[in-house]
Amino acid sequence: MTDMTKAKVYAASLGSVFSEGVCFSLFAPGLSGFDSSEYVIFPGFCDVHVHFREPGFSYKETVKTGSLAAARGGYTALCTMPNLNPVPDCRENLQAELDIIKRDAAINVYPFAAVTRGERGEALSDMEELAPFVCGFSDDGKGVQKEQMMESAMTKAKTLGKVISAHCEDESLLFSGYIHDGKYAREHGHRGICSESEYLQIERDLALAEKIGCKYHVCHISAKESVELIRKAKKRGVDVTCETAPHYLCLCEDDLKEDGKFKMNP
Repeated sequence: MTDMTKAKVYAASLGSVFSEGVCFSLFAPGLSGFDSSEYVIFPGFCDVHVHFREPGFSYKETVKTGSLAAARGGYTALCTMPNLNPVPDCRENLQAELDIIKRDAAINVYPFAAVTRGERGEALSDMEELAPFVCGFSDDGKGVQKEQMMESAMTKAKTLGKVISAHCEDESLLFSGYIHDGKYAREHGHRGICSESEYLQIERDLALAEKIGCKYHVCHISAKESVELIRKAKKRGVDVTCETAPHYLCLCEDDLKEDGKFKMNP
């Protein structure tokens, strides 16, 4: 049995009943005599925040290479972020991405469209036109700086039944920083980024989501204050979810070295 076959068994495709998906996978061609006691079988994993960089930045990643890597790891569905070139802020621009997905994706790939035109935060994208073809809206890579713009986006997203997935970063609080504004930054003369630049925008958005009733998702949270704000909002009934990343759970400023290996935004 090849490694790819193992990955497919490990990520058994979801059917209407999970056991049916498992049984289908176990009786697939080439799996006779398969000893399931050696494996833990899960439904296929879904990653709601990936960057496949096509179109526009294929030297970083492609739909083909990214989706093959995901399949190898047991993923059967992915949601791709819209910081591309062209930015999927209208039907024509989105179609360029959809064509690549149709041609090259090894698993299910569901794109996000941009919240604002060009992810510049000045005018809403063609949200109504884009909605049938995307899983939600995000300006990932940048925070929506203007409260009024985010309120308009959430209002429109609610009418369309779509989620707003937000990269929360108040650019007025960055001060050209590039690592956490803590002890390490001070001791080594680095410009720091304060936690407020993340959690204050989350606080703003949570208030809007609560008022409007929009589905709201917070990308890659990295500050304890962000966790607490989201926890409290969920208790109040706000329709909010969030995500983090392994390096925020496993590393901290004490692990930094003067070699740039741990640089990550935010």
